[in-house]
Amino acid sequence: MALPTVAEPRSGDKIFTPNSAAGERRHCNNFIPVYFSVSIRSLVEAYNALDRLDLRVLRLLEAAHVRREYIPYGLVVRWAGRDEGAVGRSLSKLNRLGLIQRIKGPYEGFRLTFNAYDVLALHTLRKSGKLVSISPTPIGVGKESVVYSGEIPSGVKAAVKFHRTGTSSFIRARKARAFLARRRHLTKLYEARLSAHAEFAALSAVFDGGGLVPEPIAVNRHVVVMRYIEGVDARRIRPEDALPTARDVVETVEVALENGIIHGDLSPYNILVGDRAYVIDWPQWIPASSPNSVEALSRDIARLEEFFSGFNISIDKDRLINIIVNNKYKQIDFNNVYEKVLRSFIKT
Repeated sequence: MALPTVAEPRSGDKIFTPNSAAGERRHCNNFIPVYFSVSIRSLVEAYNALDRLDLRVLRLLEAAHVRREYIPYGLVVRWAGRDEGAVGRSLSKLNRLGLIQRIKGPYEGFRLTFNAYDVLALHTLRKSGKLVSISPTPIGVGKESVVYSGEIPSGVKAAVKFHRTGTSSFIRARKARAFLARRRHLTKLYEARLSAHAEFAALSAVFDGGGLVPEPIAVNRHVVVMRYIEGVDARRIRPEDALPTARDVVETVEVALENGIIHGDLSPYNILVGDRAYVIDWPQWIPASSPNSVEALSRDIARLEEFFSGFNISIDKDRLINIIVNNKYKQIDFNNVYEKVLRSFIKT
């Protein structure tokens, strides 16, 4: 999924709610500025409306979801450590904001919505000093993710990617399947979180190795924050830019391979060309040690060959494949990726 260059929002479009200092104190400094938009405004307004107890209740429900789909009202009250009236008002407020769902049957129970996970991720990223603002409208929308522009405390522009479902090859791992078999209600969230962490791991390895990818900044739950790349996707490059683009992409593919990583879905759509050519969208990467690694790499190369042949540029396929065949790559410990996500569910 490409991240196209977009015009900067007008300064007057930036909204801050609530407007009063008293309002900011009431909301315990959970405040995130956002450029006005229907698409994300309600989410950020919900976040700005939360107080400490509301956030505590959301985190309690998140932790309890490891064992239960719906958390009984009595358990929420007991775990919150506050009087029942305050907890009840908080639950009603969260339900009204669309952050939880309530059921009434044999017992009254509650579960988080995906919006709540968005809010919790934004809260953690803000509190940890990784994100201070987010744009109103997406700069990229795909089947598996939505990307917004944002800003980190240093003033650097960032891309904020919300994973919505899982494309990571790790989802098929045995431990992942065993974990989800007993927790069917967590499947979508787990897949989204695993996809985000898998992408962050790939970006980190390739970036540290000198490859041209967006600089990874932070990952929390199902959200990845990375440095924003100004550019256009490779389909829109000028003929005179084709050769340097091909060289940059092949160099990044080689760096990834040497670090035991195959992109798995490489195409002109996943190449952003600005000052250099950057390879984006890495959640579906597979380890070079996988049994089907040569086949996966060959598909990536074939798509590159098809595109660059239009500019009379060839790709040295054999040199790239030999990195795998001759085991000239690091053995990346991909077990750590989903082990970390499993632990994050248990310890959340």
